[in-house]
Amino acid sequence: MERIEFQKKAVVELLGKIAEACGKAGVNPNITVSTRKSVVCFQLRRRGNCIQVSVKQSGEISYSLSDMRGKCSGRKIYYQFCYKDRHERIIEKFAADFGRIYKDFLIADSLCGFTGISLSYGADTDMELKEYEDYIRTDYPLY
Repeated sequence: MERIEFQKKAVVELLGKIAEACGKAGVNPNITVSTRKSVVCFQLRRRGNCIQVSVKQSGEISYSLSDMRGKCSGRKIYYQFCYKDRHERIIEKFAADFGRIYKDFLIADSLCGFTGISLSYGADTDMELKEYEDYIRTDYPLY
């Protein structure tokens, strides 16, 4: 798969997961999708918190998390394109990981204390989101 095709497929999958998460949570957050040069950027904002994901034409996927107190994770790289990788699987995991954190975020209405979450293609998403999801289950029993 070429880098441009990878970017297009990743963007389509992520957009679908955002819509799905909003539907499941029953909320209408502030969503901005923008393109500048060769980067597609998604911003999902709610009550002063923000999840920003960038998908570059070079094949790099990065993100940042910020909370209402101004604490920011800084830019973190989720995946860097490599021709020999299985791109369909990477796109599938990327969309699932961010679909999951979007759903959690929309239910909890906050990222306070959780901007340190580190997601990447090689990371164990269950371990990275465990503390955040335990917090949500405690405060939101219908989760």
